[in-house]
Amino acid sequence: MIETLPTLLVIRHGETQWNVAGRLQGSRDTPLTVNGVRQAQAVAVRLSETVADMTDAAFWVSPLGRARQTASILADIWSLPFKRFGEAPLLAERCYGVWEGRLHGEIERDLPEQYDAHAADPWDYSMPGGESRTALAERLREWLRSLDQTRPHVAVTHSGCLRALRGIYTAASPTEILAYREPQTSAFLLNRGAEHMLSVPRATLHAFGCEGEGQTVWI
Repeated sequence: MIETLPTLLVIRHGETQWNVAGRLQGSRDTPLTVNGVRQAQAVAVRLSETVADMTDAAFWVSPLGRARQTASILADIWSLPFKRFGEAPLLAERCYGVWEGRLHGEIERDLPEQYDAHAADPWDYSMPGGESRTALAERLREWLRSLDQTRPHVAVTHSGCLRALRGIYTAASPTEILAYREPQTSAFLLNRGAEHMLSVPRATLHAFGCEGEGQTVWI
């Protein structure tokens, strides 16, 4: 149990090539699309005042390339040296093992026993070579315990991590967490017991040429 939790702004990386294709990425990586770069720019502008108000904030980024590329864009727009973003391996996306690189329909068709086992036990089942949601949540709790609790933090990470962190901060039920479906360009400001979704206004998305609010993922 974590006794205290610092203020945390969580940002998901921009759209990637495999997001567009509908393929699970997990610990594997593909670069941002042009739309993903535009998304990161729009998110940076939306969050500029929020970040400016987070005095003495620490900045963190997943080691995966898509998150680092997003953080680099954020840093440029916020006039921060990219080196301010500390690499945090514990912020890497949930590993999906043999499911990585596959489409939802391919997993259901080609790996039906694994697919059904995951559906029956979505928290503790781990596909071969992969990681369960329970293990992911514990990994993120370990990261939270390592943070300076007296200052705010900004983290650029992934949808699975974002959902797990939301659940930890708000003590959401497993059913509530499984139902999370946040737009790709949304960020979340988390405080113990509370969350505030920071959506990008439609006008800002339009100004950067974004194709809507972005995708969500099924898992």
